[in-house]
Amino acid sequence: MRPRPRPRTNHPRSSGWSGLRRWAVTTLGELVKLQRGHDLPKKERVSGPYPVVGSTGILDSHVHFKYRGPGVMIGRSGVIGGAQYIKSNFWPLNTTLFVRDFRGNDPRWVYYLLKTVDFTGYNSGSAQPSLNRNYVAGIELPLAPLTEQRGIAATLGALDDKIDSNRRAIELMERHALLRFQKLFDVQHDPDGIAISDLVHVNRRHRMAKGLRATYVGMSSLPMFSPVIDEWVSKAAGSGQKFVNGDVLMARITPCLENGKTAIVDMLEDGEIGWGSTEYVVLSPRGEITTPWIYCLLRNVEVRSWAIRRMTGSSGRQRFSADGFKEYRVPRPTPDALGEFNQTANPMFSRMTQFRDESRKLEALRDALLPELLSGRIRVPEAAEAVASV
Repeated sequence: MRPRPRPRTNHPRSSGWSGLRRWAVTTLGELVKLQRGHDLPKKERVSGPYPVVGSTGILDSHVHFKYRGPGVMIGRSGVIGGAQYIKSNFWPLNTTLFVRDFRGNDPRWVYYLLKTVDFTGYNSGSAQPSLNRNYVAGIELPLAPLTEQRGIAATLGALDDKIDSNRRAIELMERHALLRFQKLFDVQHDPDGIAISDLVHVNRRHRMAKGLRATYVGMSSLPMFSPVIDEWVSKAAGSGQKFVNGDVLMARITPCLENGKTAIVDMLEDGEIGWGSTEYVVLSPRGEITTPWIYCLLRNVEVRSWAIRRMTGSSGRQRFSADGFKEYRVPRPTPDALGEFNQTANPMFSRMTQFRDESRKLEALRDALLPELLSGRIRVPEAAEAVASV
């Protein structure tokens, strides 16, 4: 193992850290050894326990790994920067630069440090963004003592571990709800059944003054594999679908519909109206048909496959029409089945919202502590007090 890098204080390509003078300063090239990832075509991947990591995150899994964890990597091509931390053994794709040698530094601290670096100014690509490891080697970075590195990693890592625990809890509760729905309800198309549009409200109208600032959920914020929306902004209202708490948003345009973008609106104040993409279908509760029931319906393979087959339009811009829900009929749910499902699912979905809200607070605290700890402006004991208070 190579010794930890010698401090530097006046490298010509500075990221701004040297002016802080809290820690010694080194360069990225001295701190760690970066290496380009490796090709693994989709046709050669076999689903397994090891994550396949691209420039935007975990893209797939494989039965073999290339390197032992923990691993730290940044986007090299297409999307650059955006540090990622992988605890397990992993396969980094060639769209990443990964840390081949931590040179005695704490891996998780290196991850947090790289998260603070804005790599966009080092783009060496023309057709698409690209990073050259030789170009970024001179970036100046603070070098904390190893004991401080470990303390910083443990403090910030505790927040991220709790966030990850909340995410897994949401996944487990969603899975349980979907299995319960599948057991209690037959939602295969039934010509003699009741139309979905008669069970729920489809694209209910809400008035909103144009230009009024309101909560906005863009298509990029609509999750593919979760009922909860993690990100939203305040934005002057324009053309787009309007919705209230309890509504379920389903993307209707390719490839978002095929990718599964569907989630529940639960972040608004009572009586507040939000808005979002014109490419949403908004389904609302009606009678005993609740929000969790609608969500599980839209996650059902039969229903989603039918909606995808119903898409029309030119290649690449195909859409599903909300009128299709007038044609898709299902056996009418019995009051007993609805009561049993709602009794189980409603508390679970409320708990998912609570987990999401807690995670957002933890993320805000982590993001506030990150630059302060890494620069040395505050030390671990002070940060630990802030963490203990949440």
